[in-house]
Amino acid sequence: MIAQSKRYKVDLHIHTPASSCYEGLASGSILPDTVRRQIVAVALDNALDAIAVCDHNSIEGLEDMRALAANALRVFPATEITARGGHVLALFDLDTPADAVRDLLVALGLPEEHWGQGFRESPLWVDEVCARIAASGGVAIAAHADRQPRGFIASPEATEDKVRIYSSAYLSAIEITDPRRKPLWNQGRVPFYARPIACVQGSDAHSPAEVGRRPVYLDVPSLELAGVRLALEEYQGRVRFPHELEPCQESA
Repeated sequence: MIAQSKRYKVDLHIHTPASSCYEGLASGSILPDTVRRQIVAVALDNALDAIAVCDHNSIEGLEDMRALAANALRVFPATEITARGGHVLALFDLDTPADAVRDLLVALGLPEEHWGQGFRESPLWVDEVCARIAASGGVAIAAHADRQPRGFIASPEATEDKVRIYSSAYLSAIEITDPRRKPLWNQGRVPFYARPIACVQGSDAHSPAEVGRRPVYLDVPSLELAGVRLALEEYQGRVRFPHELEPCQESA
């Protein structure tokens, strides 16, 4: 454990009924208000300290989740942006107003009628979107980068485009779905991708039951965006997946 730091358990990728592909939404078999309460309840049951609400091309799920979480759970404003080449998670500080994220979405070519629809795509490449996120004060993480169809590394895009995206200084981390490969990414030992980079994982939850299924632990002095940035910059000592913890540490 790093001195003067606390270990926080977080899920940096959850969806709410503000995403049009949310489980049961299209069939009308869920009640959105009930689902939002369930999301918070499951997060607390899983001892999460924070979640990031990452609806597809949308920030519309944020305010309801903030109100329901109150002081029991930190809720990071975020969105999962569909860009040319793949998906990008944009995380912002805890007190960021939703309107600031709405303005970013519009600037990325995602008007209000596209909010919540993951199949709508910004005309900008992933690395261009990462630069816009950083300019807006956020942190850019490539969503499920190693998974088809919308992870940029697993995409059918040309290798040179994928390498360019991976090399962007504005890409702070990649979200991976195969935790066994975390050391390879961290050490820059993946063919074509020589840059050592921070790795996170997230549930990508599209139902309450999925919340917290792939947590990550951050050893940081405090849990706000500055703490997340610090963890991603010093990932070798500050970012842990569950399998990297001793059993007593994970259950603590």
